[in-house]
Amino acid sequence: MKKDLQNKRVKLALEMRTIFQTAEKENRGLNTDEKAGWEARKTEIESIDNTLAMLAETERLESSGAAAVAAIQQPAIETRAQSGNPLDRAFASYMRHGMSALSSDDQQLINGTFRDAEGRQIRAAQTVTTSGGGYLIPSGFADQIDVALKRFGGMLDAADVVTTESGNPLPWPTVNDTGNSGALLAINTAASETDLSFGQVTLGAYKFTSNLVLVPIELLQDSYFDLNVFLADRLGERLGRILNNKWTVGAGTTEPSGVVTGATLGTTGATGQTTSVIYNDLVNLYHSVDPAYRMSPKCRWMLSDSSVKVIKKLVDGNGRPLWQPGIGAGIGTAFQDTILDKPYTVNQDVPTMAANAKSILFGDFSKYKIRRVMGFTLLRLVERYAEFGQVGFIAFMRADGAVIDAGQHPITYYANSAT
Repeated sequence: MKKDLQNKRVKLALEMRTIFQTAEKENRGLNTDEKAGWEARKTEIESIDNTLAMLAETERLESSGAAAVAAIQQPAIETRAQSGNPLDRAFASYMRHGMSALSSDDQQLINGTFRDAEGRQIRAAQTVTTSGGGYLIPSGFADQIDVALKRFGGMLDAADVVTTESGNPLPWPTVNDTGNSGALLAINTAASETDLSFGQVTLGAYKFTSNLVLVPIELLQDSYFDLNVFLADRLGERLGRILNNKWTVGAGTTEPSGVVTGATLGTTGATGQTTSVIYNDLVNLYHSVDPAYRMSPKCRWMLSDSSVKVIKKLVDGNGRPLWQPGIGAGIGTAFQDTILDKPYTVNQDVPTMAANAKSILFGDFSKYKIRRVMGFTLLRLVERYAEFGQVGFIAFMRADGAVIDAGQHPITYYANSAT
């Protein structure tokens, strides 16, 4: 079913492109029949996208529950012990039963210094006792949390992500050489000296938390309950919401500087456009970014879903739609739909259209740097909730983010009018 829907979507998208390109070659707008055909296919594609999204979520849930189904015949921990990574197995056992129930080898593995699959060093947290349970999580669990993080907002997909071993201030150099050029030299003439103008943006390591997730002891004791997947989803969703929000609209100084905060004004809507945008605005915003940045693979639009809905109704001066359906696979989505031939990322933390709202971003998102410190730290709290028969889990992550600008304005925004 999924493959059939994907093939049908590609077929519909190609038909829509053909309609558009036919009118474009003839330098005219769409006629009545072409408009009707284009809109009908767009409606069908939107329906297919909704179905594909539901299928993707169903597949994710089925994948999450696969271990649980298999564990009805064989306990999940035993399965991991036979075929899983030793660290992942030890970590899963630790989450269910705590340190006291682990073998001496597993305790040594948890307490010792080791490296994950990516070569990053992982250590027991030095400020938390082993009975409290403060440990950096292994790569398998971290990967599951990353998947959950990416489901919220799109900043992790769009931006450039840097991971560091420590949380020390990270100076990121910037340079603006756009005002300088080479020179034509006569024979036997010395070249002039033109220095580069360097600056820097310092990325910090703000501390974020998932807040507590309480799990009944009964679920911990049931081997068919996939605790790894459950916790990764809950912790990832919570961290994903707060991190994406701060990476989008964070004010800086005491929190990350969001991409909206760091972007520069590209164009402003005319009076009356408090909840709208027109074709000329998008063209102006597109050209407010230097062509060199527009050539970047990370160049894209970023906006909320409600703003996408507005743009889907726009046409150019010849009546041709600005929004075009994607034909091939895209970044973070099944298909990469475009606006003025550039892909877009839906980010629900970008302000919706309202008076003075910075509602549409455009530019090279590789110039927004997300800094993450190592991995996630997980605490297992037993005594605090013992009378309720629960065990508490809480995760922490250190991160920052900022636009690396240097006066070059790689990302700009459209501002709705004030009135």
